[in-house]
Amino acid sequence: LILFSVCASIFLGTFVPPPVALAAYAGSAIAKSNPMKTGVQATKLAIGAFIVPYVFALNPSMLFINASVGDIVLICATAVLGMFGIAAAMNGYLFKKIQWYMRIGFMVGGLMLLIPGLVTDIAGLVLLAALTAYQYFSARGSIARAA
Repeated sequence: LILFSVCASIFLGTFVPPPVALAAYAGSAIAKSNPMKTGVQATKLAIGAFIVPYVFALNPSMLFINASVGDIVLICATAVLGMFGIAAAMNGYLFKKIQWYMRIGFMVGGLMLLIPGLVTDIAGLVLLAALTAYQYFSARGSIARAA
């Protein structure tokens, strides 16, 4: 089952990123936009679809095989928060534009949450919480100064 999901991800993933980008070419024709720019944006948005099958390979209990209810809740919560960190890093914007060094922090925190283990989950959660709080409060301060 895990091997199938990884192979399907690799196969279906060829439709999104450039230079093949069949889905991006179709979408750019509808939107009347540049196909390569559309493909790059589509790849940023779909990065989670590429990562999730590998998370299954790292942590088979994410497929709910031989897992308790507590394990399932913890795995789902850390996977969602990890994908949040990776999405923030890839898009470069959360509450305001993210600087390059903070994008690396978001990526590391998101990947740490996807790696199975309590220590990596706690470290990734602390890193993402700190970066998100900094983004929130600094964006709130810049909005108040602008008004």
